[in-house]
Amino acid sequence: MAVTSDGTQSFGIESSPLSIDAVTYVSEGLNFSFTGQRVDINSSDGEPLGSTTIPGRVECTGTIQLATGTTASNVRQKEFTIAATNSDIDGDYLITECSEEQTQGDYVKVSFTAYKKIN
Repeated sequence: MAVTSDGTQSFGIESSPLSIDAVTYVSEGLNFSFTGQRVDINSSDGEPLGSTTIPGRVECTGTIQLATGTTASNVRQKEFTIAATNSDIDGDYLITECSEEQTQGDYVKVSFTAYKKIN
């Protein structure tokens, strides 16, 4: 009996499956980065007085399994929502980059990069 990928298995990932344009994708792996920037505060003489950090965007990289062979693999500029128990990653994401689809038998996947939308 052959195992056929139909896009319904979550693989134990809490935020899987993802829905993009009403098509269901299974996320194989999602990695989140909480970016930030250090800002140094100097006196008028250029002497350091202190520093602080400014939080940046939440960025996401991952791989998604395409639901069917007819699913569009170009997910660039598409949006998806994550509603997980971790409030830091909850929200709407915009996909900025995606790879060419990778196929192995019935299994098709795409890697992507996204960021959490602020508004």
